[in-house]
Amino acid sequence: MKKIGSIIEKVYFGIGAAAMGLLAVLVIFTVIMRYCFSLSWKELSEFNVTLFAFTTFWALGLNVLRGEHVSINMLYDHIKPSIKRWVAVFNYVVMLVVDCLFIHYSWLYAMKMGKQISQGMEIPMFYMYGIMPLCGVICALCIIIKAIEAVKAPLSAFEPKDEPLVDKQI
Repeated sequence: MKKIGSIIEKVYFGIGAAAMGLLAVLVIFTVIMRYCFSLSWKELSEFNVTLFAFTTFWALGLNVLRGEHVSINMLYDHIKPSIKRWVAVFNYVVMLVVDCLFIHYSWLYAMKMGKQISQGMEIPMFYMYGIMPLCGVICALCIIIKAIEAVKAPLSAFEPKDEPLVDKQI
């Protein structure tokens, strides 16, 4: 099961990395074409904005999976590992509640505003706004996976990770 999860995470990361790479190439191309040749395409500019939004929201779940979200460990590291497990689970529950609210309201927004046609690519805005609830659902799955891992993890997984550096004189 861990091997399948690892493969899925690599694919998930790969999609995000490919989107970010494409965004970088397209932004560089757009800037060069605009400033060197005075050429600009509204479709490409709108696609770049959509791709930027995609990479931002796509990274939500990846940050959860890899523990890259913002955390302040000053108090957390001084709690006993047996209690840390349940604090971590509580944190994941709070994250899930917030994410579910995000999914709900972004879905409502996509449904309300998605009927409009975009000016650049001339597609329904739902495809652009739909990125938010889709990525929110993926993030919710990642949060659930991490909460289950926290429940099943050995106590050693909750030992302090951010030990302060101490200057040693030589």
